[in-house]
Amino acid sequence: MVPDQPALSATLALQCSQTPGDTSVCPQDCLSKHQVLSTIQQMQKLLSTQEAAQLQGMRSLRKQLTVLQMARGLEAVNSCPPLTVPLNGRKLGKKAMVGHEAHFLCEVGFRLVGSESRTCLQDRTWSGQQPICRSISHCASNPCANSGTCVEDVQRFTCLCPSSWSGRNCQTPVYCSNSSFSRQPRCADTRLRSRYCTCDAGFQLRAGSVCQDVDECQLSQASWQTRLCAHDCVNLPGSYRCVCPRGYLRPSDQNMCIDVDECANNQHNCSRGELCVNVFGGYRCVRPECPEPRLNTSYVKTSPAAWPPTPSPSTTCRSSPTAPCPGCSSRCPPPT
Repeated sequence: MVPDQPALSATLALQCSQTPGDTSVCPQDCLSKHQVLSTIQQMQKLLSTQEAAQLQGMRSLRKQLTVLQMARGLEAVNSCPPLTVPLNGRKLGKKAMVGHEAHFLCEVGFRLVGSESRTCLQDRTWSGQQPICRSISHCASNPCANSGTCVEDVQRFTCLCPSSWSGRNCQTPVYCSNSSFSRQPRCADTRLRSRYCTCDAGFQLRAGSVCQDVDECQLSQASWQTRLCAHDCVNLPGSYRCVCPRGYLRPSDQNMCIDVDECANNQHNCSRGELCVNVFGGYRCVRPECPEPRLNTSYVKTSPAAWPPTPSPSTTCRSSPTAPCPGCSSRCPPPT
């Protein structure tokens, strides 16, 4: 608010008045009328400048808020509804604008039923069908050999083997006379004229004074709480070994299986122009495609790995007149 000029002048004039006998205020120190008016004008200009700057800032904020609201409204108009991630699976691709794609994968032990890839169409709907991850029936392929009984479990199966067979699929015969799985104990006579016998680690003393191998796999693999290996267990004389399925590696100091990233290690056979996507126990080759041109916007693949060998600038320029020509430093010529 700009102060009233006459009121401020009267105030300054009263401060400069001198009463009889009062020598505390010197007449020569008081401002003249011209100086008072000049000071008032400067204050008015300063306050007017501040008020104008504040109004300009408010107008700028309102303009920015309007632009943000319009951008959000445009994005909502040009996008498809969000997709649901299938249970026991995952979705690749976060954007839902027109022309964008979403890809779906399932975890180990499940297979994908429905569309593996879906595209946001011009009518704001998704192509294909909503995928689901269906559990794989491991026993359907009769994995247990030699009259073994297959028992379904969560994401795995268990074979109940006859007494003469062992192993994950009942594929290993049990030889009772196998010398590597039975050893002679180490015995010594005590002072009480008795005999004390012990076995090596991984062996147990059985009837007949024979050290028989302890099958750690059979004892522990039946339950998830006590199992020694994350996948398959192979019994060895006095010990055991954990093995992993194809597409997984086992660290030397651990009994778990780690997925091999074939894409990062360049162990895939995806062709040029395809994108390698790592999945559990393997990989997939996906060929990304640019969205269809719409309005005044066109799209061109910019990743060098996405271009085919020796691309044709003329073909690219015909499809996207405003895009950079691949293989040349200049832009595409204007359409004729």
